Amino acid sequence: MARTLRWGVGLLLVVSLSIGAFLFLPFRSWLPGGTVADVPLSQVVNGAAFNRLFPEPEEGDQLVFTQEKRGFSEARLKRGGQLKALLAISDVTTAPEARNKFQASPSRLQGWPLVEQGPQATALLVADRFQVKVIGQGEGLDPEQRQELLGRFNLQGLAALQPATGPRAALPGGNPSAGRQSLERLASPGPAA
Repeated sequence: MARTLRWGVGLLLVVSLSIGAFLFLPFRSWLPGGTVADVPLSQVVNGAAFNRLFPEPEEGDQLVFTQEKRGFSEARLKRGGQLKALLAISDVTTAPEARNKFQASPSRLQGWPLVEQGPQATALLVADRFQVKVIGQGEGLDPEQRQELLGRFNLQGLAALQPATGPRAALPGGNPSAGRQSLERLASPGPAA
């Protein structure tokens, strides 16, 4: 009896899943895949293209990339094993409401609007499309340190970045393989004396 019961439950499960899949077929346009926030994937910059635009770590610092997806890349800036700041670049094409906070900003960095977001975060809107953010961690960074760190991103390269129709976006006139890098970059010590 137990064997028959197991087979019956298994068959019932398979039939239920098949019927469920058939019923959801008309709603497949609601399911994820092919878009990011109702924006076609071809219009969103791949997160891998952002990695080469992050600032080079200073001596003793370590930049560890922790998240990368379509329209977003994030790295942790560490010093001596302690988390110093989170750094992020996002394509606001996927979240146009993110632009709103920059509209009334009187502050500018290299000509782009800059906003303070609480005591630990500073964000910059580059080319009305890319949000660059520094969030202090632990003891944190003061606003001047966060702004200095934002200024070390390759902001001109970011402003020139366009979505690619292929799997990777490339800087205009640049080498598409130049963005390939390891997940961790260490500041190299200066030349030996």
